[in-house]
Amino acid sequence: MWKAAPEASRVLKKMAEKLVQVSTIHPGQRVKAGKNKTGRTLLTPGYNSLERAVYPAYWVRDPAWLAEDGGLVSPTEVWGWITLMSETMRGASPWFLASGGVVLPFSLADHILLDGSPVYYPGTYASDERQGPPWGKYPPHDDQYWMTFSAYAYARMTGDWHSFLREVPTPEGMVPLWQVCEWTHNAFFVDEESQLCVASEDLAEHIVDWGYNDTVTKTGKLLFPSLLRLESASKLEILFRKVGISQKAERYHTQAEAIRQAIFPTFYREERPGEGWLLSATGLGHKADVWGTAFAIYRGCLGQDEVQALGRALLRGFRERTTVLKGQVRHLPTSEGFWEVCSCQEGTYQNGAYWGYPVGWYLYALSLLDTQAAEEMFAEYLGYLQETWDEQLEHSVWECINPEIGHYQNPGYLTTVALPYAALKAKGMLAI
Repeated sequence: MWKAAPEASRVLKKMAEKLVQVSTIHPGQRVKAGKNKTGRTLLTPGYNSLERAVYPAYWVRDPAWLAEDGGLVSPTEVWGWITLMSETMRGASPWFLASGGVVLPFSLADHILLDGSPVYYPGTYASDERQGPPWGKYPPHDDQYWMTFSAYAYARMTGDWHSFLREVPTPEGMVPLWQVCEWTHNAFFVDEESQLCVASEDLAEHIVDWGYNDTVTKTGKLLFPSLLRLESASKLEILFRKVGISQKAERYHTQAEAIRQAIFPTFYREERPGEGWLLSATGLGHKADVWGTAFAIYRGCLGQDEVQALGRALLRGFRERTTVLKGQVRHLPTSEGFWEVCSCQEGTYQNGAYWGYPVGWYLYALSLLDTQAAEEMFAEYLGYLQETWDEQLEHSVWECINPEIGHYQNPGYLTTVALPYAALKAKGMLAI
């Protein structure tokens, strides 16, 4: 497998540590958006200070991933996030909003404000009844799995697997962490047979599939949250085995296998003999999902022949420049055009811009087929970061870019650097 050179690895590590530093808000710290009153150290999606505000809230997905590896956050911080998520989750009854939204029982917040208020929908900082549509009638599918990801990360970081039995605060009182993980993991809409996540064909029942496609409308079976559900089930199996609750471990083993067996036949579309993509959804959104394809390979949930077929598509996308620009990655290939229903303009944000977020997944997939291609893409990615870097992060490390139309959004974005760093480090692809 390809591995980055020591100096390049150190450069990426230093950048990641800088982004974590400027994206962290300590208890009682005041930033432009207000004072952190949660009592926890919050890791936000980007640069927050008295002068800057890049998504000034605790979003549940990115910290859970960064906790998996990389040494970028501490166990104490992760436990604080776990209890913050548990105490702000919805209780056992739904919340019918004036906006027309419905917060389902045991929904996890999508993000939590500096004053501790939960916001269940993307696209808004309103924690009251104004949240909801057009960001879905229901909160996003993927939010439900980050509690299990965080619980697993904490147990693995500390070696304290019995933390899974520890009680945490919830609207239902103090309950074991395992109960919260079960509540949240099983709360949303899935196909009973395959256990894949689903969205209604009725657009009035819209639900976002995951946070990094929250401007996109999809229907039918959904790829990315199903991959997250697969991993959440696999983590629950491990956690329950570690604490000796074998019956529940078997339940989640069976569930994970059902999802694993369904992924490829449900979402695969062959483009050439022995080469193709995983599609983002079976209804609206029936397009090649670059991020989802790379993520499925990275997480190791497919067979070798399937990995080869998907890897060839990713390799061709890199070589033919339909998926990668300046080392960063489009949601769908240029040959697919744009999403059928999306609230952002073509060529921008989640509808045709290029992101650093999935670079680690993509590099890993390339390295399995063509180490030279992986080396070239990494050099391109790191080179662009270095060429544009400024210590104040005012014109660098963008959330997403599309130089062809002059689109650059949110400088000082944490996961443009930190997530590829953590993903590559976890696979032993950095000389750290």
